[in-house]
Amino acid sequence: MDSLADNILALVLARLPIKIFTAFKLVCKKWKSIVESPSFRNLFLSMHQNSASSSWSLMSILYTDHVDPEIVGYHYQCDTWGLKRPVGSFIKSFLNDQNPNHKYLQVSAVAYSDVGLILVYATSKIMENSSLYVANPVSRECVEIFMDPLPKGVERSQFCFWQWGIATRTENGIVLGYTIVVFNQKWRHTKLSCLIYSSETGLWSLDDTSFPNYQYSLDSISLNGSLHWFARNSDNQEVVLSMDFNTNNNSTGSDRCFRVTPFPDLGRTTKFRRACTPCRGSLMYMNIVCASVEEKLCVWRLQSEGWQLISEIFPGPILTGYDFEYSLMTINPIDANTAYFWSTKHESLLYINLHNGKSVTYNQFELTSDGRATMIPAHDPRAVISLKKAYFETADLLPFILPQWLYRIRNT
Repeated sequence: MDSLADNILALVLARLPIKIFTAFKLVCKKWKSIVESPSFRNLFLSMHQNSASSSWSLMSILYTDHVDPEIVGYHYQCDTWGLKRPVGSFIKSFLNDQNPNHKYLQVSAVAYSDVGLILVYATSKIMENSSLYVANPVSRECVEIFMDPLPKGVERSQFCFWQWGIATRTENGIVLGYTIVVFNQKWRHTKLSCLIYSSETGLWSLDDTSFPNYQYSLDSISLNGSLHWFARNSDNQEVVLSMDFNTNNNSTGSDRCFRVTPFPDLGRTTKFRRACTPCRGSLMYMNIVCASVEEKLCVWRLQSEGWQLISEIFPGPILTGYDFEYSLMTINPIDANTAYFWSTKHESLLYINLHNGKSVTYNQFELTSDGRATMIPAHDPRAVISLKKAYFETADLLPFILPQWLYRIRNT
């Protein structure tokens, strides 16, 4: 193999799943150099651009079982990653390994990025001994974030009452930098006061960004270096608050790029609780809008100029009428043409193709030993869908999506 030309060797390695060829870096310096090169990443992505979708999960950071936060799992047995088990199991095993001999009271994934990284907070009986990590649960790369020194007036004991987010800056498959953002619940009714950590400086700073009279959600969605929050203004109108941490990491307060985007169906009758989903680099929103004559299932994409309507179909009788019994679970984070709905009453999963309106209902599940309901969907036989038994419609869930490439954490 050592006699092969580099380009032929790269072609061979690029045909392998990510989980396999990353281990080949240990073979020799030549292989390591090829696998870590930008040209190899471009070759791999071009060869796998038509490959089957990747796995994704819906996670809860408020769920009582902090070690196993995956509520909904969509495990795709694809050639891109070559994983033999669901994404949630990697997070679960990683969190367990971070707490040997029960060193911490609790180890939790408190935020999720769009490049496969998670933010882990380990709570200790002595708050000064608590730890914070940025990690890739699949490759098990991990970097500890030191929480000292903190800005004046901020105490470590406050962290357990704060909410977390992580925004990343990437280039050629490498995480060049990341920003950890924390804000306090008790401040959220008047302004968004953020405690911000920059990986480039290794320092924490306090950033008072004024969003007067907005009530913020507990969770943020990380996408393309920005964080997005669901919020309500003083008139009880629902909006998306977005803050860009990618443009200039040295910006603070009003200098930082942020915007407020009202939802596109305000003032109209809708059927589902509003929520957003990241899908292929964009923030998506879906709801059934009730017009005077008919109801339409509408999907919007958030653009720089506002919401763009990209799909509008008749949802069919199962989701229309006053006695409908399904709630919106999520738009497929990998495929914007598909969406999933759930009925607790009937314990059934509804799949809808947003392009042609065709739907399939699934209510035959197998129970696993850990209490999950699993099934192989007829519309996607290479996938396995699993739901934690305690899933309920009103849960606030955060998406965690395996990207099409293994983004490495710098200096690991």
